[in-house]
Amino acid sequence: MLLLAVACTVLAACTPTGADEAQVVRIAFFQDLSVPDHVDLVSPSFLAFDLALQRRLAGLGVDAEVVQLDTAGDAAVALDMAREVASDPSYALAVVAPFWHEPGDVARVLADAGVPTISLSPVSASPWRAPAPPPGEPLELWRRFVPDRAAEASLLADIAARRSAEGVAQPVCLVRDGSPYGRGLIEQVAADLGDWPATSIDAADPVAAAGAVREAGCPAVVWGGFAPGARSFARALREAGAARGRPVDLAGDAMKTIVPPTSPAGDGVVVGSVACSCVDVSIGLALSSRRFVNVFQSEHGLAPGVYAAEAWDAGRLTASAFDTRGTDRASMRAWMRTFTAHAGVARSYTFDDLGELVDGRPGLFVAAGTRWLPVPT
Repeated sequence: MLLLAVACTVLAACTPTGADEAQVVRIAFFQDLSVPDHVDLVSPSFLAFDLALQRRLAGLGVDAEVVQLDTAGDAAVALDMAREVASDPSYALAVVAPFWHEPGDVARVLADAGVPTISLSPVSASPWRAPAPPPGEPLELWRRFVPDRAAEASLLADIAARRSAEGVAQPVCLVRDGSPYGRGLIEQVAADLGDWPATSIDAADPVAAAGAVREAGCPAVVWGGFAPGARSFARALREAGAARGRPVDLAGDAMKTIVPPTSPAGDGVVVGSVACSCVDVSIGLALSSRRFVNVFQSEHGLAPGVYAAEAWDAGRLTASAFDTRGTDRASMRAWMRTFTAHAGVARSYTFDDLGELVDGRPGLFVAAGTRWLPVPT
């Protein structure tokens, strides 16, 4: 059987329930743990979602199990898992983790079965953007809690263009690793740059990529991909003598995982900024932000990572729906149909008629010592 629970919650054990026990409602948490640095990039969202859910359900007599489903980046495995979730009525909801990058067929299988889905990923496929959308209304089956990748790409393209001297369209080097995420992001950045002179570079060979940057003479570099590749590319830039005076703008995957530029291990590369479809509330002053950070740190012994605040909001909303509406799919669809706006820890959420976030702006961060500080966009 392909559907494997990587971890079970404390409140819902991994043993079969007896006839006299209450039925456990399950939430499928789709994720790809083959993503580099997944402990920093994917796991915070699960930890925050489950923590928010269980804390709010405690004492209400509702047992909920968040089942982690690791597809390992295999589209066939992801589709089989989606089919098993769709056929099991104990699953009332699906949640899509950050950096989930599976085909649209997965979203369509869940939608066809009436499984409402919350996406925490900028790149997950919406069933409503397919040529043949499933039956039903999008507002009862789909919500994306973060800006999609197009918004992040647009921000990175704008930053790259602004780095040119006034009135001069200087070339931009667009460097990507071999991941689907990196390739897709750089393709969108290139599209947003339009006629701007840009050179796309594959960083599978970091040394060759650094040489291409030096030869192209780009005053700015945009990196699309994950932190291990970014570190290798930065090292190659330094060794090729191509780092001086070239700020590197990074996608959100590298946020807080790439070596800060003040460290000797930063390889002399100036990290200009980091764009992310997530928010960072770790230095926020709002009471709700401080409470979330304190609860997360008390439970897990570390500060919440990327996409944790959005996952916390999703977990609290899910628990509230279980408490007030019910724990089956029909009840969750009824709740989602009426859920069009919410003021959460991460942001104020408003959704369009396809369930996408309205006016969702990616976060922009700059390095300050060993920390990344948010700046207005």
